[in-house]
Amino acid sequence: MRQRRKLLRAANILKAALLTYREAVYDIDLTKADFQDGILRLYQNPRSITTQSKRGPFPSHITTSIEHREAALAHNQCTTAMALLGRLTRKLLTGEMACKAITGVSQDLHLLGVVSTIEILDLHIGKPLVPTKLIPGPDSSDCPHTVLKVRRLFTHEDWILDTAGCQYGFRDVLVPFEKYIADKACQISSQPTAYDATETKDLDYFSTLSFMNMTRTQREDRELERKARLHFAAFVNTRVGKDLLDGSDAGFKDKFDSFVSGLNLHMLSLANK
Repeated sequence: MRQRRKLLRAANILKAALLTYREAVYDIDLTKADFQDGILRLYQNPRSITTQSKRGPFPSHITTSIEHREAALAHNQCTTAMALLGRLTRKLLTGEMACKAITGVSQDLHLLGVVSTIEILDLHIGKPLVPTKLIPGPDSSDCPHTVLKVRRLFTHEDWILDTAGCQYGFRDVLVPFEKYIADKACQISSQPTAYDATETKDLDYFSTLSFMNMTRTQREDRELERKARLHFAAFVNTRVGKDLLDGSDAGFKDKFDSFVSGLNLHMLSLANK
């Protein structure tokens, strides 16, 4: 029971980290959010590949709905989430920290964490609750959605950890594997693979694709995103302690709120650098 509670706390921290990051460095020129016919439509000012993206705080006046704001922040961000949250995920879930072995030789060891395996899984969502559509923008309904599949330590319990699921209207960030697949009518695209992403893994790959390097603006936008990712990593390195998931429910709420406010201030400080 204690491990499950820690796993849920970690999942909520990871989702909050993604949304807080996006809220501080939002890169879509959003003009309106409109919910009609079961679809959340996000209207943006289009830009060419020669025009630099507008990066800055999320326009809070667009919507008063928490669900719609989270959907806008998470839209098409599962790839970003996998890269951005790699370091934080492993820090929270594997219990990795530096310590001394019995031999007295200093080395990195894995102390007991929350999970025994963390894997990336690509799947198609067959039954979204509230689809999100960017207008104008490409149809992303057939794009695979990427989640984490984790196994709880010393058990055969598999869970889906979905930090960007709010773009489909999913509120729960942690769901038992079989239930997630059944309830959302998922089709698994490929076998799960080990989760070893760094904050810039996707950006490193994008830099090798010719169509994403056609203009100087594309390259400059990517470097701005890289700078923001590394700024996020610095927060994880210095401000996330090994006891973040411990304590009573009330104590964890205080630590959760402090984490979110601290990360928000940290990311906003990037504008001064």
